[in-house]
Parts: sequence; structure tokens; C-alpha cells
Amino acid sequence: MNPFLQQMINHKLNTLSAEELIALASQYNIQLTNTQASQIVRILREEKIDVANVQQRERIIKKIEAVTNPQVAQTIQTMFQSIVR
Repeated sequence: MNPFLQQMINHKLNTLSAEELIALASQYNIQLTNTQASQIVRILREEKIDVANVQQRERIIKKIEAVTNPQVAQTIQTMFQSIVR
């Protein structure tokens, strides 16, 4: 992946708001409640995100699955994978 693009994606994920996440999720037909979006944003802010770090992505997906459901986590994992390619 282009390093500049990776840096932009990392920055966006590290500064994402719950409202932005809900809007983004709706573009991918993912149903998120305000509570779930807030919990996901809180998870993303626990550590500085690096989309190229596979272990970090897997750890984050597991945390997201715990606060949402397996389908949402799988969709977000697919989005991560498509970004990194």
C-alpha cells in the first residue's frame, strides 16, 4: 500500500467520531446503534491504529465483535482487508 495513503487512513481511523462511523456504516449497509458506534470509537482510540499491523487489526476486530455482533465485525474486517490491499 502507498505509505501516504496508509498514513491518511490511519489518521482518519484515529480521529473518527461516532457520527462519522454511523454515516460510513450506512454506506456499507451496516446497522449500528449510537451506543455501538461510541463503543467502537472508544476501542479505536485505545491505541494508535496502524492498518498495516495484522495482529492489531485482529485484536480490534475481536473487541468490536464483543460490543456489536459477528456480522458487523466480519464486515469491518473485510473493509480493513480491502483498504490494506
